[in-house]
Amino acid sequence: MNRHTPAANEGLRAELAEALTSSLTARAALRSPRWAQAFRAVPRDAFTPRIFIDPGHTGRYELLDGTQPGRAREWLEQVYTDEPLVTQLDGGTWLSSSSQPSLMAMMLEALAVTGTERVLEIGTGTGYNAALLCEGLGSGQVTSVDIDAGLVETARTRLRQLGYHPALAAADGASGHPGRAPYDRIMATCSMPQVPPAWICQSVPGGLIMVNLYRELGGGALALLRVTGEEATGHFLPFAGGFMPTRTCPPPDALDLLETHQDEAGQETLTTVPASLLDHDAFGMLAALRLPGVQRLGLLPGDGPPRTWLLGRDSSWARQDAGETTVVQGGPARLWDHLEEIHDDWVALGSPARQEFGLTVTTDGCHRLWHRSAAGPGWALQPSGETAGHA
Repeated sequence: MNRHTPAANEGLRAELAEALTSSLTARAALRSPRWAQAFRAVPRDAFTPRIFIDPGHTGRYELLDGTQPGRAREWLEQVYTDEPLVTQLDGGTWLSSSSQPSLMAMMLEALAVTGTERVLEIGTGTGYNAALLCEGLGSGQVTSVDIDAGLVETARTRLRQLGYHPALAAADGASGHPGRAPYDRIMATCSMPQVPPAWICQSVPGGLIMVNLYRELGGGALALLRVTGEEATGHFLPFAGGFMPTRTCPPPDALDLLETHQDEAGQETLTTVPASLLDHDAFGMLAALRLPGVQRLGLLPGDGPPRTWLLGRDSSWARQDAGETTVVQGGPARLWDHLEEIHDDWVALGSPARQEFGLTVTTDGCHRLWHRSAAGPGWALQPSGETAGHA
């Protein structure tokens, strides 16, 4: 019996776990018996005994756990939804979470394992994904690191209680884990500003690296790269995958940036690119990748239409009101002009889907975004936070 689940609810837990697994299979998020069995066998509730929910979607979170009188069923039903779960908060800011199960399933399937691979997970978090890896591959083939020592020890306890014994370490994931290298697969369940050279060096020839490149604009750029020599190259996956950024690169507060610029006059120009295009699956990813260090903030003024701000770390800014064909810009870089250039490039390429783009990374830190093939048209990328200019 799962010791985190009251005995009276054990049957409900099994029923909910089966329903979630069946739903993921029906939607093709799960495709292989290996990972379907892992999702059935690993109790998500064992790794999420306390979660924070926001019933009114107001940013006001409340604690929910199975020990609260009369709320055990509600807690279990929430845990076994296909939703990310907030497990650690700092005020209203997420510090740790359990990722959305469908995203976890698609990422595990994309690893294309046969059963013999050694896997390094970057971002232990609750330990749930590490448990899935242990169930699917065996504990001896799994290594997981997290920068938060407290999370690592909590995950270690939970994993041991379920009979899983992966190698765990409290460490900055950017350095990988050389003591257990080399790895056949490296997967990051946190968002990274760039692909660390250490991951390439610690991979076997032909090994795969899966990583979400962090950008303040989002985009969910999830790359699957194959290692050859001193470089890793591959396409972005056809689905978005976004995670909380590693704690070593926190973004500046968007409201602080807004307060600095909201009264500046700026320069008004015409534009053919509305802010809503940033919500497009493929263009939104491309724009995010090529505009590092830029945040998006939406406001609803009491006396006007919705307003979108782009705010750069270098004090560049731009704003557009919904329905308008003009934009106001200021600062050292013209962010909306850069956005229009990126849109022109995307249209010229035939408005390609996200999986038509790819990434090549070398051990000297160079990142090159390309279309269709590594030899195709492309752009040099800068890590998020280094510049708000055009890449």
